[in-house]
Amino acid sequence: MAQEIPRIKARILSFDGKLLTVTSGTAGQNLTIGLMPNTRLVYEAKADATAIKPGDYLGATLDRSAGLWQANEAHLLPDVLKGAGEGFYPLPSNPSQRIVTGEVTKNDLASAAMTIAFRGSVGSDGPTCTGRAPRTGGCQGEVTFALPAKGPTLVLRIGDKSMLTPGKVAAISVIAGPDGHLVTPGLTIENETGGEVLNLAPKPAKPPAQ
Repeated sequence: MAQEIPRIKARILSFDGKLLTVTSGTAGQNLTIGLMPNTRLVYEAKADATAIKPGDYLGATLDRSAGLWQANEAHLLPDVLKGAGEGFYPLPSNPSQRIVTGEVTKNDLASAAMTIAFRGSVGSDGPTCTGRAPRTGGCQGEVTFALPAKGPTLVLRIGDKSMLTPGKVAAISVIAGPDGHLVTPGLTIENETGGEVLNLAPKPAKPPAQ
């Protein structure tokens, strides 16, 4: 399994086009972090869970209650991230919780149940399949969990450098660059204020001109 890349939560102080200066409660200090040519910039907004459809790529953090899994948050991921973080495995900071990431196969609005198919690394195909997806191979698993229509669901969108403004809060992956200074392969601007709910349902086709 690939080593986990450290991720910090920080507030942006400044950005000069190449270097991001942040203050981090996670790291307990101010940090200067460089962007790489291929740094992935993502932002989040609230989403409508009822519009999630089969084929969407979704990640969720789950709790077990009365023998059933319940999502306490879910993230609808862009297609470019398909395969990233795929699997069903314990949350590192809280092993009693689980992270599941995979492709939506069913969104049952009547029962508020979501089903995700994923590729894992432990067990065989079916209910025993768990773990993070290996580079190749692995097992095929599936998990169903409760995701209420009004639950905390977010959609992640690909952004650009214009969103790196002072005051924004970001979750930032950090690694050491070739010169030993910190760089980030990817960061997510988090939605602190709530913002507007994005309507993910496809727009109806316009009738042909008469």
